[in-house]
Amino acid sequence: MKHASMNPARFVLGLLALLALLGCAATSDDTAQQGSGAPAASQTLNVNNVPEDLRHLVPFAERWGIGDDVDRNAAVDRATAAERAELERAIAPADARITAWLDSFRQQPMTDEAAAFMYMQLALEEMRAGTP
Repeated sequence: MKHASMNPARFVLGLLALLALLGCAATSDDTAQQGSGAPAASQTLNVNNVPEDLRHLVPFAERWGIGDDVDRNAAVDRATAAERAELERAIAPADARITAWLDSFRQQPMTDEAAAFMYMQLALEEMRAGTP
């Protein structure tokens, strides 16, 4: 039964974080190293599929919106303190707005751009949690 005050995007982010942690715990050292070599390929997002007030964050979503747990965790691991701080400064003021946009999809499939923003938020949460 769904709790009436459950925020769908927060639930998805929490679930993804849990799955990421479980996936990391279940992988062998060899598997984890496969994703930790070269940086993940940057994606190109269509800014026209992003709300106008969030378009300034597209470069961050292209860089940090990595859907693969192993690759995202590897990118988080490689992030310098300056990169972490830059992402925090960029995302923190818009966090609620991003979540509201993601919530607007409800039962509709997310666009690639929305998914990238969701994974970008997850990367920031993993940085905050100190994911190794």
